[in-house]
Amino acid sequence: MTFEEVKQFLQSEEGKKEEVIAYLQETNPLTVARVQEFLDVNQEAKSWLDSIKDKHLSKGLETWKTNNLESLISDEIKKRFPEKDEKELEVEKLRSEIEKMKQEKLRESLTNKAIKTATEKGLPIELVDFFIGADEEKTALNLKALEDTFNLSVQKMVEQRLKGEGYVPPKDSDNKQSDLDSLSMEDYIKARNK
Repeated sequence: MTFEEVKQFLQSEEGKKEEVIAYLQETNPLTVARVQEFLDVNQEAKSWLDSIKDKHLSKGLETWKTNNLESLISDEIKKRFPEKDEKELEVEKLRSEIEKMKQEKLRESLTNKAIKTATEKGLPIELVDFFIGADEEKTALNLKALEDTFNLSVQKMVEQRLKGEGYVPPKDSDNKQSDLDSLSMEDYIKARNK
């Protein structure tokens, strides 16, 4: 029998029977090496196998996330940020209250010193709250800046008044001064006593 006759036999109805197919598979069994060789040669088959692997990997990853990820995250959070017991929370609360009281006391002390300094230097006390700093030194610097600015402003106003830009009293329209000049001393005394 020639090779062409074998091919024709395999393509015929007789060649497609289960016994023939089983015999052919026994003579050339399907192995991992043959599958690997097939995938190396056939790019379409390799793409198909990769898509199947991706589907299974995605499904496995989703299952793993559902079953394990939340517990891993919770464990890591507990490890990084351990829960505090009631005593620790109470101590933190007390510490914050003490710190707040210290800050209030410091502010009160700085306010009193600033008011005293402003009073001594003749500065407006109403503005003192705006110039209180983080510490005594900063407050003193702020008050010094206020004093310099305030004194400069007062100096400018004094200079303006001295230049004649200040208040000029109105002149009497009745000319009382000229009337007084024309009076005698007795009439002047009488007018003054009235």
